[in-house]
Amino acid sequence: MHHRKLSIAAVLAMVPGVVFALGIESVTMHIDDNGEKGEEVEAFVTTDLKQHFAITLDETKVGNNNFAIEFWAVDTSAGQNIKVTEWTGSSLIANTLNSSVSLPREWPVGQYRLDVKHSGKTIGSFEYEIVEAE
Repeated sequence: MHHRKLSIAAVLAMVPGVVFALGIESVTMHIDDNGEKGEEVEAFVTTDLKQHFAITLDETKVGNNNFAIEFWAVDTSAGQNIKVTEWTGSSLIANTLNSSVSLPREWPVGQYRLDVKHSGKTIGSFEYEIVEAE
């Protein structure tokens, strides 16, 4: 038994960082469907007052996970580099984070970004666009 623990420790020592790596694998955007995540979209329109995001991480982390998602207006008709809001949460097993952001009025047109943080460290970002409703 003691020998097996040494082998695992030896393997971990050979690949530091790989075991603990965490980043964004993919992000999908979804329109609102009565407060729930609806159909997937490529971009939001100004009248999508509530926007949903499903963020898949590249690794499942077991343990005490503290996540924050910051939403930024990068370059919009309302200004540049404005923090819109921040969502925080934690879970025991984290692989997909579901988050949403909303405004009580139409969204300004432009470029936006979300930053995902794990235990205070940015692990990835995702840029998206909000366009005029047709």
